Amino acid sequence: MILYLQRTAKEKNLVSATIETEKGNIELELDKGAAPKTVENFVKLAKDGFYDGTKFHRVVEDFVIQGGDPLSKDNDPNNDGTGGPGYTFEDEINPRSIGVSEERIKELEAAGYVYNYNLKSLPNKVGAIAMANSGPNTNGSQFFIITTKDQPHLNGLHTVFGWVSNGMDVVRQIKQGDIIKRITINN
Repeated sequence: MILYLQRTAKEKNLVSATIETEKGNIELELDKGAAPKTVENFVKLAKDGFYDGTKFHRVVEDFVIQGGDPLSKDNDPNNDGTGGPGYTFEDEINPRSIGVSEERIKELEAAGYVYNYNLKSLPNKVGAIAMANSGPNTNGSQFFIITTKDQPHLNGLHTVFGWVSNGMDVVRQIKQGDIIKRITINN
């Protein structure tokens, strides 16, 4: 079990979820305090069955596994990674709370990132679940989980909204094309 930032499931800002895969289950703790809109979106999509039958369409060894694209359900791998729920929403990142330098913050703000300095963001560490995006404020349904090494270069770019509490062995077994049977919300 990963103890991510010393937080426990008893904290009321946490939502427990399970990603059921062919390889086993990945247990998640989603932090509403760090990313309230992101957690709300993920929970809604999971409860609606949006993720059921989608694939982990992108797997990069020693980096991430990525899923959540509804287009991954078809037999055309060329469109995988391009789909979403039909809307986008803003990032929920406080770069100062995760150690991003002021110089880097200025660069990212110039590129269009808008930060919320009232949040207590989570860093892109091993076991983190974060929103995949194509730039500032382009979050939808796709997410990734960091597999084996912390990825501090992603801090300030992707909203981290939780972590794997159990099942990192499953995360590391996932191959491109493996199916997400369903994502269930446990509380």
